Amino acid sequence: MNKEEDDLLAMLAQYEENNKPLYVKSETAKTYDLKNYFTTYDLEKDEQSKTKEIRILPNPKGGSPLVEFYGHTAMVDGQKKTFPCLEHEKGTACPFCEAREALLATGDAGDKELAKKYNARKMYIAKLIDRNNEDEGVKFWRFNNDYTKKGAFDLIHGVVSGLKKNKNISSPTEGRDLTIMINRNQTGLPIISSIVAQDSDVLSADAAKSAEWLADERTWEDVYSVRNYDYLAIIVRGYTPIWDKEAKCFVAKELAKENEAESNSLDSELTMAVENVKANVTAAETVTNPVSTTPEAEDDLPF
Repeated sequence: MNKEEDDLLAMLAQYEENNKPLYVKSETAKTYDLKNYFTTYDLEKDEQSKTKEIRILPNPKGGSPLVEFYGHTAMVDGQKKTFPCLEHEKGTACPFCEAREALLATGDAGDKELAKKYNARKMYIAKLIDRNNEDEGVKFWRFNNDYTKKGAFDLIHGVVSGLKKNKNISSPTEGRDLTIMINRNQTGLPIISSIVAQDSDVLSADAAKSAEWLADERTWEDVYSVRNYDYLAIIVRGYTPIWDKEAKCFVAKELAKENEAESNSLDSELTMAVENVKANVTAAETVTNPVSTTPEAEDDLPF
C-alpha cells in the first residue's frame, strides 16, 4: 500500500470515527487577506445558485486532508463569528467552556438548554485550490460537521465511496477536482446541495505552479486567529472587544466609556458566574455597535 492509499484510508477512517453512534445518555495580532479563504456563503443578493470547483490539497503531515477543528460561535457586531476553542485546540482555559460547565452545574433544565450555546462545535479545515481563482493561490475552507449527515464532509465521503478507482481525491498526480453546487434553502441561506467529482488529473499542468502550491506550509493557525482568554471572556459576557491602544489590550467597548476602571479590569482573569452568563446571553445576541477597525480587531471572519 502506497502513501496516497494510506492518506485515503485515513480520511475514510476519520469519517467513520466521527459518525459512530453516541452513547445513550499572549495573543499576536494579525491581519487577514480574503484571498486566503474559500467560502460557499458568498451568493450575491440576486443569485439563487452558484457552482464552484475546487481541488483539495494533500495534508503535508500525511493522513486525512480534512483537519479537525473545534470552535465556538457567537454574535459579535450583529454577525455570527467563529472562534477556536482554547480548551480543545490549546489545552488551556476557555471562557465558553467555563460558561457551559457553570450552567450545567446548576442542574436546572433551562440552564442545561442554555449551555448548548457554549458548546464547542466540531468543524473541518481543508487546504485547496479554487479553480475559479487559481491566481490567488492556496486557500483554506472551514466547514461544520453536520450531525444530520448532510454536510460537506458527508457529501465528499459519498463522492469518494462511489468512485471505482483513483479514490484519493487529494493526490497531486491522480486526484480529482470537486464541483460544488450551492443553492439557497427555504429561508434564503446558501447551502451546498451536491458535490460531484471530476475525472482524475494532475494538480496542475504547470509543474512549477503545482510545486509552489504543495510547498505551502501554512496551517489554519496562520489564517484564523486564536483569540486569548480575555478577548473571549468579553464576548461571553455579551460585549464587543475593541483594541485599547494605551492599555495595549482588548477591552469591552460598551464599558470603556461608562467605567474606565471596570474596562481596565478586563486585563485580569474573568470570573465566570452563572448569573452573569445567563444575564448576558441576550446581550451577546443583540450587540449592534461597530467593532473597531484597527488591524488588531479585523481578523475575525463573518463565515
